[in-house]
Amino acid sequence: MKKILIGVFMLLGVSILSSCNYLNVDDYFEDTFKQDSIFANKVNIERYYNGAVALLPKEGRLWHWGCTPGVTGSDEAVSCGKYSNGILEVSFSGTELTIDAITASSMGGWDWNFNVWPDCYKVIRKVNTMLAHLENVPDMNSFERIEFRAKARFLRAYAYYWILQNQGPMILLGDELLDTNEEPSYYKKTRNTYDECVDYICKEFEAAAEGLPEEQPVDLIASPTSGAALALVARLRLQAASPLFNGGDAARKYFGNFTRCTDGVHYVSQVYDERKWAVAAAAAKRVIDMGRYELHTVPADNYTAELPENVPSESFPYGAGGIDPYRSYSEMFTGETLPSTNKELIWGNSQFVSDHTEYIFPLGYGGASSISVPQRIVDAFYMVDGRDINNSSAKYPYENSPYDKNCIVQENKILSLNYTLQAGTYKAYANREPRFYANIGFTNTLWTMSSCSEGGKNNIAVQYYKGGNCGKDKSTNNVYNLTGYTSKKFVHPRDARTGTGARIISKTFPIIRYAEILLSYAEALNNLENSYEVDGYTYYRDFQSIKDAFNPVRYRAGLPGITDADLATIDGFNNVIQRERLIEFFHEGRRYYDIRRWGIVEDLENEPLTGCNVEQSEWEGFYASTIIQYSTIRQRVFKPKMIFLPLELNELRKVPTLDQNPGWEK
Repeated sequence: MKKILIGVFMLLGVSILSSCNYLNVDDYFEDTFKQDSIFANKVNIERYYNGAVALLPKEGRLWHWGCTPGVTGSDEAVSCGKYSNGILEVSFSGTELTIDAITASSMGGWDWNFNVWPDCYKVIRKVNTMLAHLENVPDMNSFERIEFRAKARFLRAYAYYWILQNQGPMILLGDELLDTNEEPSYYKKTRNTYDECVDYICKEFEAAAEGLPEEQPVDLIASPTSGAALALVARLRLQAASPLFNGGDAARKYFGNFTRCTDGVHYVSQVYDERKWAVAAAAAKRVIDMGRYELHTVPADNYTAELPENVPSESFPYGAGGIDPYRSYSEMFTGETLPSTNKELIWGNSQFVSDHTEYIFPLGYGGASSISVPQRIVDAFYMVDGRDINNSSAKYPYENSPYDKNCIVQENKILSLNYTLQAGTYKAYANREPRFYANIGFTNTLWTMSSCSEGGKNNIAVQYYKGGNCGKDKSTNNVYNLTGYTSKKFVHPRDARTGTGARIISKTFPIIRYAEILLSYAEALNNLENSYEVDGYTYYRDFQSIKDAFNPVRYRAGLPGITDADLATIDGFNNVIQRERLIEFFHEGRRYYDIRRWGIVEDLENEPLTGCNVEQSEWEGFYASTIIQYSTIRQRVFKPKMIFLPLELNELRKVPTLDQNPGWEK
């Protein structure tokens, strides 16, 4: 992709290092230079399109160097902050936000920047240029024009989507091509409201869906499809219905004074509109009714653990029968399942996620151990029978005696083909649901690293305590695991980063998958107190429809589904959904946005982050949960301005009619 980008810019005579504002006339002129070459044939316009794609933020940059705060910008991961790996400085961008190091004049480093605004407007400008001249491409037939127009509109909508997610409402340009000969007053634009932006982006995605294919060939698996467009509509509609953006307490708290300078209109609605939940439900249902997607499953085999008695044993999706819950979930992320065969993957790409496992691999084995998971996230995962750890059953108890050397698993226990709970493991990590083992690396987790044939560098039971093989005292640069937990979501059993034969299996990052659509449908229906008609269908808080969407996600994880008692109140089931999304989408980049749209981010950030006491040896307090004392955690703070990222000061100076996001300097 980078080679394509460089080639396009060389063709156009554009410097890749030039800074730009979306209304910068000089940059616009450079971008339209030699248009005859761009539209001379379909190969050239395709290259121009690829150059636009390359400007977008990289979704797979989960842990560091991200253009969004990502997992370290929420409570699902913490890091040691900046450090040198001996070659260059590594930055965990989300951590920079949580320690209040981001300003409107300093939004990133040499390799990452939260200011997605200018590059996304570059994309928008390129798309508008392509759409205006598409008919001039001589060797493109009518069918090719339809599909190209559709994918260009998808790309433009996705660029707007990125701005909306991170920096809030933007200026909607439509198909406008800015005239370089106009007076300066022509470029004085104002931001649209949040709802106007959502409506426009969704309409663009819907229009794109009409011309996009339902599936892409294997060699173009990352290219958008009609399903990807409609799934992103479902995500946006759910977000727009949520308390932060729909006249709830959070909307009033964070955006009550966020008004447009030119006319006083609120950028974010201060009036609740319940119908938005019905619109969100309809958007999710439309994807469900496509019939193209289903939850990923792997058949049960001789290694599959028995289901607890309270888990329905009917064949999936009516129960958890016939599948291996651990592999069904895990193999979507490890690279074992190819994206072309994963019917749950609506849209994804392979950028960066494979390489970035360095930051979760253990010290001494090619990793930095620089991503740690807080205790509250670990504790959110259910027991194997679906109970909370504080309400465990006698058959599947939660045992937590941090100073008792006998509080350990006595023998190896095979949970699945590629997962064995090791003898000697602390019992608090036993009897947990399959997603716990697929996602969380804890002390005594076996890192098989089987591609490495070198003795002493594979089949390692990792120990994060003082004196352990990957503990703090093994660090040479003050970077180490802070909590005793890390993420194993994207780690294949064969993955190894050092030693003879070591290699990393290629993985696909799921930008959006079918489980999200199902949980979004359940959430939208749950929040309806009245019935509404949308596109000829009636939506209301129908218990059976909620169960039909929600329960298969639970069954795939080997857990019991929900009951009418779980649905007794709207708020009660919202709590269930919030927990389910935390677990199901762990380290997929969703939680940063979820806890904001629900309006709970400030409450969560005001609670101390805890983990194992990595300053202590195993039976002298390591397993006793303690407040994390590392400097980047002590400095952690939440300010209301952090709901959105700022608009960079340079943007405001160039376009004086732009309003800054609340709380950020102007």
